[in-house]
Amino acid sequence: MTQVNRRGFLAGGAATGAVLLGGLAAPQAQAAVPARTAGRGKTVFRDDFGPIAGWERKGVVMEKDLEWESTLLQDPCLVYGQGGGPLFKLWYGSLHAVGYATSEDGVHWTKAAKPVLEPTLESERGALNQPSVVYKDGRWHMSYFGVSGDGNGQIHYATATNPGGPWEKRGVILTTTMPWEDRWIYNSSLLYDAKARLWKMWYTAGKIASAGGEPEYICYATAKQPGGPWTKYAGNPILRPMNDGGWASLGVGGPNVRKLSNGQYETRIVGWQADYPSRGGKLLSRDGIHWDLARADMELDLGVAGGPEDGMIYRQFVVEHQGKEHVYYNAKNNRPGWNETINLAVWNERLEIVDPAKWSMTQAWYVPNGASFEVKDGAAVSLGNGAQDHPQTLQGNVPIDALDYEVSASITPLSENLGDRDTVILARATDRDTYYYAGIASWNQKYAIGVMVDGANTKLAGAGAASDIKPGETHRLRFVLEGSNLTLYDNDRKVLEVIDPTLIPTTSYVGLQTTTHTGNSKFAAVAVTTR
Repeated sequence: MTQVNRRGFLAGGAATGAVLLGGLAAPQAQAAVPARTAGRGKTVFRDDFGPIAGWERKGVVMEKDLEWESTLLQDPCLVYGQGGGPLFKLWYGSLHAVGYATSEDGVHWTKAAKPVLEPTLESERGALNQPSVVYKDGRWHMSYFGVSGDGNGQIHYATATNPGGPWEKRGVILTTTMPWEDRWIYNSSLLYDAKARLWKMWYTAGKIASAGGEPEYICYATAKQPGGPWTKYAGNPILRPMNDGGWASLGVGGPNVRKLSNGQYETRIVGWQADYPSRGGKLLSRDGIHWDLARADMELDLGVAGGPEDGMIYRQFVVEHQGKEHVYYNAKNNRPGWNETINLAVWNERLEIVDPAKWSMTQAWYVPNGASFEVKDGAAVSLGNGAQDHPQTLQGNVPIDALDYEVSASITPLSENLGDRDTVILARATDRDTYYYAGIASWNQKYAIGVMVDGANTKLAGAGAASDIKPGETHRLRFVLEGSNLTLYDNDRKVLEVIDPTLIPTTSYVGLQTTTHTGNSKFAAVAVTTR
């Protein structure tokens, strides 16, 4: 395996306990975790990479083209089919102001030449953005984010009789009161609940210090009038990060809540994995207060490398137009400077994409440069467009609630370059830096098994020569884990076995990886079966 550890050095060396098939051998381990003997269980995960329902990306619909705008167009909020005039009405932030745009088809937009909201209050001097707008009884109501000169982030309120303004500011309506809020509450989502005759607001609080102040928690408040007084929910925060190494491990934010016709609440959120990146997810709640968050709730992954969505996915807002859901969101790209555009995706019932409920596309601990995989003809294919010296990985989003299981996949290396045929299966993964792996053309050998712990990579066993792995030849690999016994099969032939007690989690995730950033391999017919 040609991976490097987080410190930038190659780590390796055969571990004790290896039994190498094919003429090689190593000493037995001093102690082993007993293997479970319950026998073969059931298939708990499968992916044949067929067409799925998902978001079909339509690209950028709005970017900087006005003098007052910064290179950041942020946090779109829409009102659809209300208040007369154009069908789509959209407000967006641009660091120090709020803009307004309209459209009849949701694709072609006309922007107001000037911002509809600019800083005039001391509490807005540091920043003004993140609008959320509700139309009720002939008036427009906006909650928005403002930062004071001393760095206090608070939620403000304004109202208007015309969506394009003028807007009358009513000042701060919600401020921080708890130490864990870090003097920083924002990302407000405003909603009027007609049945309850109550104004409701979801907002974020706290800052991820290592991720530039991105939000950590989602909270809730209510009021009889939109101008307040607002009462914070006593059980805040209502949504916390998962701390499981997945897409929403370090922080959650960007709520945009709507009440569905069946009485349920739906929100799109943003999740942060480690320091970066961020991706989008969808959650449902019976009351708007109690939400369940799982890795399989991810719905919008990063876009294609080199494109407008290859850095971060931010706040999403969904409307239904002509019988299809449309999601508008701001996304960051990795071109020079910090660029955010407003993008559009439309729900499609049949798409050839990597299923975001099953996999996150990552490039190890590195800030990803967009997608490294595409789905084609019933397989996920690594594109060889990863960041320098970082592997292309499909990190599993479905928990495997068992210690003992096997992961099987049909793997076909496609690269002419021998080093780029290094392709492995991941198992017992607890985050993107800790897992077992087993595969082909790894560590310059035909087969290898290894372990990654907090980014430090150790070879456990190997056999044969990497040159025996030919491009275009398919290997049906099975990586079997029973207690501390790790076994690799190729086309039902045992090729490698090792004993290692390093990782014994009762819940973990699986993954697929082309371990060089330029590797090109095909993965098909993935299944996980408990033992």
